[in-house]
Amino acid sequence: MSPKSQQKITIDWRPDKTSGRPIYKQIVDYMSEMISSGHWAIGSRLPSQRSLAQQFGVNRSTITTAMEELYSYGVLEGDFGRGTYIASNTWTLMMSSAPPDWGTYIRSGSFKPNVPTIQAINRLEFEEGYIRLGTGELAPELFPRDSMEEVFRRLPAQIPSLNYLGPLGLPELREALACRVTGPDILPEPHRWARESPDPPWNRTA
Repeated sequence: MSPKSQQKITIDWRPDKTSGRPIYKQIVDYMSEMISSGHWAIGSRLPSQRSLAQQFGVNRSTITTAMEELYSYGVLEGDFGRGTYIASNTWTLMMSSAPPDWGTYIRSGSFKPNVPTIQAINRLEFEEGYIRLGTGELAPELFPRDSMEEVFRRLPAQIPSLNYLGPLGLPELREALACRVTGPDILPEPHRWARESPDPPWNRTA
């Protein structure tokens, strides 16, 4: 933005030092409001930190903290030879203020809130004669309880093994290790070996 289009920043407000909200947060809220409302135009250069501290009646360190937060939102930017200027007035300003009241926006729109509908669904869920399809659950009386009990009763007899290895590992591997590894303090019997996990290929020996 050219210097001709820049507007002079005027400050006619000071933070409330008796408030429980931190002073630098009050300054962030004030500056965000001035930018988002258009009172401070994009491209306008801010006064120096020393001047801002005098106008707000606070320490310069407080101004530094407030401006760093606005820098992080992308609202302010600094340029060598140009100083600090307003770079954006977008939705990032919402981060520096209180969360929006979405309920107010919904009530003011053309679509009505669905809270009564949701409440009615939750209430009818526990009444007889209604099936709630939104959860994808069968009604208790539709669940094939007898058939499932019969399936689980017959299943163990039809599946003799799930092909899980014994707790000591593969017997063939234990025998191969017992044949290759010998020593005075090593017991060669395969039943005394247990493998926790196989070695990766780069650690195997011929």
